[in-house]
Amino acid sequence: MTIAGRVPGTVRVGLVVALGLVAFVVVRLAGGSPSPLNHSGYAAILLAAYLYGWRGGLVAGIGLAFFLGRLPLMLGLPGTESLESTVIRSLAFIGVGVLTGLLFDRARAAAQGWRTAAVTIASREHEAMIALARGAEAKDTDTADHVVRVRTLAEVLASGTGMDEQRASAVGWSAMLHDVGKLHVPDKILLKPGPLTAAEWKIMRQHTIWGAEILAQGEGFEIARIIARSHHENWDGSGYPDGLRTDGIPLEARIVRVCDSFDAMTSRRPYKEPLTEESALEEIARFAGTQFDPELVRLFIDSMRADLTRAHDRLRAA
Repeated sequence: MTIAGRVPGTVRVGLVVALGLVAFVVVRLAGGSPSPLNHSGYAAILLAAYLYGWRGGLVAGIGLAFFLGRLPLMLGLPGTESLESTVIRSLAFIGVGVLTGLLFDRARAAAQGWRTAAVTIASREHEAMIALARGAEAKDTDTADHVVRVRTLAEVLASGTGMDEQRASAVGWSAMLHDVGKLHVPDKILLKPGPLTAAEWKIMRQHTIWGAEILAQGEGFEIARIIARSHHENWDGSGYPDGLRTDGIPLEARIVRVCDSFDAMTSRRPYKEPLTEESALEEIARFAGTQFDPELVRLFIDSMRADLTRAHDRLRAA
């Protein structure tokens, strides 16, 4: 919303009228017309053109021309100007008001077009993210709507760190692609019902690198690329693929590390029963400072425990 859109209509009109009255008073105090101070009337005209477009500029131009030219003559005030001067100034006032208003109207229309284009691009990016995430998810039939739940949790936690709404939303959407690299993991490994061998784990861990490579191919995936590569890094440096530690791990990846783990703990898999949310929170707390960022753990647990009802509603809506 523009500044003009946030100002109540009565206040906007009042500002224009006030500036017009100021111009009138200043000219009168200076001895009347002709006076260079008549140009102060342009302030009210430009403001009206900005707030109301060419129509506002037209009305303000006519009004100011009357206030500074014909009104003093009608009131019999000293220092009035000739009819010819009044006409010339009136045309100048009206012309500037209309022209400036048209320019403001075009600028607003262009800005609206840019906003519409930005929304369309963002929508397409989100659709691409969903398609990629669903593609990776389809290879792992046990995950159900895991990526959607992680998106919801990540957005909430990102907001808790102080990120603005737009940035938190971007982290949430990007979190859906954290396991997109599993598209390159062979099914016999990804869907293996039993424990993986050391060689299989080596391949499985490559999904972080493969995910970053997949997301390097297009624009709009910068955050997702960071998350895909680093969401298995541990706070104490024991994670993979780069062995990053503490604040060296990107914040977005640290957020997803917590949310991904929590959802995995509370989800049913063929090889395990789900933990209750409270048990999962205790488990997250136990690994604060080793696997997880301790401050993010505190924020996450406080948020979940303070308003579990809200979290449930959001997860069900997802």
